[in-house]
Amino acid sequence: MNSQSTPGRRPVISRRNFLGCASSGAAGFALCGTQAVESSESHPQAPPPGSVILINNYGGPSHLDLFDMKPDARREIRGPFQPIPTKSGEFKISELLPLHADIADRFSLVRTCHHDSDALHETGTALAQCGSLPGSPGVPHPGSVASFLGGATAEAPCNFLLSAGSRNRPLPSQDAGSLDDHHAPRSLCDNELQNLLAGSSPLDRERYGRSRIGDCLLGTRRLIERGARFVTVNTFDRLRGCLSWDVHGRRGFSTLDDMARRIAPRYDRAYWALITDLEDRGLLEQTLVCCLGEFGRSPLINSAGGRDHWTGCWTVYFAGGGVQGGRAIGRSDGMGAEPAERPTSVAEITATVYRGIGVSPGQLPPGLSRNNVPFFETGKQPISELF
Repeated sequence: MNSQSTPGRRPVISRRNFLGCASSGAAGFALCGTQAVESSESHPQAPPPGSVILINNYGGPSHLDLFDMKPDARREIRGPFQPIPTKSGEFKISELLPLHADIADRFSLVRTCHHDSDALHETGTALAQCGSLPGSPGVPHPGSVASFLGGATAEAPCNFLLSAGSRNRPLPSQDAGSLDDHHAPRSLCDNELQNLLAGSSPLDRERYGRSRIGDCLLGTRRLIERGARFVTVNTFDRLRGCLSWDVHGRRGFSTLDDMARRIAPRYDRAYWALITDLEDRGLLEQTLVCCLGEFGRSPLINSAGGRDHWTGCWTVYFAGGGVQGGRAIGRSDGMGAEPAERPTSVAEITATVYRGIGVSPGQLPPGLSRNNVPFFETGKQPISELF
């Protein structure tokens, strides 16, 4: 199998080879990208700078119960969970994420993300990932910009999407915008994901947790090993009648107990395995890993024992791609309701993701307009404290 490449750009994965692997199993897929990968235990050559993994925690995780806890606040604010020390030494996180705590020196928290738009899932997803409101004409997902810059074609994609939910398709705003359709994220169906994982050792599968999110993050690692430039992972893609981060507590939605018993443990293990594997393989320094949601959760626990949508303040966190781990950037107020120090706009989040694919606000790449990359109009820069 051959990879297609453009001089100075990252080799991309041949669609023919990709589809071939769906019928031939892991041996076929192992040859996709820049080189053969004989097994999950091999350590392939590090990819060129500019890979991004965007873990989209759709539904809006509760910052107050996970990353920005308020143990001294009154009970209806602090919630039922306790903070634990981390390897960072600078911050504590929730007891629900003990494996995150063990690698907290590899990632850094941004605790003061906010926006002033409606607290709707579609609005927050578009703002957090694309830097624009839903329906903004022509605005592509950053993965599509990475595909455009990487010289991808319909036969050789480098922008992929994995979903731990049940729909296996992009969410609104996860599209190519005004760019050609072949730059849209290439969604992997269940069979393709399982064939991608077929060469993984039993130890690998156990490390990632043998859950749907574990499969998606293990698949993400294997895609990065094979030359993918951008991988988006939706940890959920439906919110009603199924598990998700949308912990309203009311009928039809998840509860804080669901998060504690089922969601957080699976996510914690899978993220820990991904970060440690990327580091062990020499891939983390060249791969920016961004974990975000479309908003946070309300400071006050509601009458159903859950938390509602909240755009005033929430946490996003980054690892790899030159990020200095172990830092907590910004500080929220005593309720986790608003930034108290160093507020961070969604445009800064978008700019930081674009930095991972080599795009800076002062250097608009040829072939793109400011309408394609709306954070250029804001004048916002990547979050410098991360680097």
